[in-house]
Order: sequence, then C-alpha cells, then structure tokens
Amino acid sequence: MEKSKIIKLISAVLTFVLLITVFAGCGGKEPIEPLETTTEEPETTTEAVPADLNPLTGLTGLSASAQGKRPVAVVVENHPDARPQWGLCSPDIVVEGLAEGGITRMLFMYADIASAPKVGPTRSARHNYVEVAQAFDAIYVHFGGSYAAYNLFSRDSSIDHIDGSKGENSYFKRDKSRGVATEHTAYTTGEWITNAIAAKGFRTDVNSEYAKPFTFAKEKRTLANQCQSIKVVFSSSYKHTFEYDANDGLYYNYMNTNPMKDSEGKQMAVNNVIIIYCNVGSFNGDAKLVEWNLNSGSGIYVSNGGYEEITWKKGATHDKLQLFGADGNELVLNTGKSYIGFVPQANSTSTEIA
Repeated sequence: MEKSKIIKLISAVLTFVLLITVFAGCGGKEPIEPLETTTEEPETTTEAVPADLNPLTGLTGLSASAQGKRPVAVVVENHPDARPQWGLCSPDIVVEGLAEGGITRMLFMYADIASAPKVGPTRSARHNYVEVAQAFDAIYVHFGGSYAAYNLFSRDSSIDHIDGSKGENSYFKRDKSRGVATEHTAYTTGEWITNAIAAKGFRTDVNSEYAKPFTFAKEKRTLANQCQSIKVVFSSSYKHTFEYDANDGLYYNYMNTNPMKDSEGKQMAVNNVIIIYCNVGSFNGDAKLVEWNLNSGSGIYVSNGGYEEITWKKGATHDKLQLFGADGNELVLNTGKSYIGFVPQANSTSTEIA
C-alpha cells in the first residue's frame, strides 16, 4: 500500500475514535452545547430631580427651608374695595372662583410662604376653597368664614388652618389708609404666617402623595391651537381676559377690561392659564352660599401662545386635583406661575379665545 494511503487511513481511524470518545463523554444523550455568549445591557440613568425644584412652578431656586414642605393658601378677596390687592403678583398659583352674589375670591398659593410679602386683603373662608387647598395638602389661611367652612373644619380636624378672627389676630393687621370698610383692611405677611405655623405646631413636611402636584415639561410646549387671548366669565361683574405677550411668554390679566394690578402698580401675569369648568349651584338650598361640584369636568389649558382642551377630576375633600390633556394622559404644564379659574359650567359658552 502506498505510504500516502496509509497516512489517510490512520487519520480517518483517529478521527472516528475521537468522535466516539466525545460522544461517550457526553453520555451519548445530549449534543455538545455551543459556547455561551453574553450581551451587555445598555446602561439606564434616571435624571435626578433638583432639590430646589418648586413643585408649584417647576422652576428651580426654592429656598432650602421650603424644600419638601407643605404649601400655604391664603384667602384674598376681589371686591372692588379690596383692589388693588397687596401681593397680587407674588403667589406661585392664584386660584379664583365664585363666592356668592356674583363676586369672586382668590387663593394665593405659595411653595415658600416665608418669601411672601404683605398679602391681602385677607377674607373669610368658603368650603369650596378649603377643598381646593386640601388637594395640595396646603395650610389654609383666612379671616373668618361661612358656617359651611366652619362645619368642615369641625368635621375634619386634619385640616390645618389659621383664622385671623379666632384669637390669632396677632398674625394679622389692618391697613386703614384706603378709607374703605373694615372688612377690606386685614392683611398678613409670610413672616407672620411662618410664625403662626410654628406656634400652632402644624405638620410642615408635605405628604408624599401631594409632593408632585403637576408634571412639567422639560422643554417648552407649543400647544395645537393658537391663543393670543382668552376671556372667561365668572358673573356679569367679574370677567377676566388674559392677553399674551410673545416677548416674555406671559399672559397679562385684565379685570373687566382694566389691567389687574397689585398695590405697587405691577400687572399680574402668568405662564399658564388653567380654566376648570364646574357646575355651580347653591349650598344645600341656601342661596347665600355657593357650591362648586368638584367631581370632574372639562376645561382649557392656555400657555405659550396656544391652548388645548382638557379634562379634570377631584372628588372628596382631600383628593388631589388631576388634570388631563387632549390625549387623555396627564397634562404636562410649561414651567412658571399659573392661574386656575373655577368657572361656572353654565358660562363656558361665554369663553372667548382669539
């Protein structure tokens, strides 16, 4: 036999023996597994929320003493004799709605109450405003109140409030320089309210459920529909128009066509206008008191020169106020100050957008 053929034969025999050995080593049952390969997972990072983020505006710069603390809501009246209000341009959020007799009142809401200037004229509590304040876990500041508000305070001891008419007038003073009736003269300051909160031993850390009342856009949103101005009607005597200034991105507030200015002559302006339509009627048949239906409804969100239709819901006294965009998801707000108007549903057809 030729030498080359002998070498090929030996090679074939060795290969056969090797295969039998490997097969036997595996028990003759399973094929040889391929080498294991690993795929490296991409790294995911969660963007940290700045500690100094104001939960009511989405802007940074909140003082260290206010971080993680409850907001404060101060009742301020809007009667003609109360204008111009002290501190009108200072709140993070202004809430407005009907009280009675076609007049409105406001809540000035602060994430950092210690920074608030002279605020007022402060006025009496109404249960609707109390329930809105509780949607933010806010401490409520007022001067007197309706029987419905006091009944609510009595039923629910968890509502922390400071009442200038109940032996707490050391935290309020009267400014009689305008020559108006006494009920239009009471005011307070951020410093005095801070002292009152400490003296009364109120819980100051915000409940975690309310720590993030809104979702704010990382980049300024442009809404689908144009809105250079919006006019809303609370009653025949209380109509607001917000006009957009593209230079600063703010909506300037006009009350019955007149610029709504504070006591120092500065016109109130906000980044966001949120209109909430709700059914308004009498409270338990008492025509002297107004009842807002705070279950759910529709509304309008205005910002950055545009608007979109929204829906909202709340419910019980301590339930959060939830806002939903046109797509049905949680509404994303642009950062900055906001105005929230609880407008009677019956007046929704009187809203004018241009």
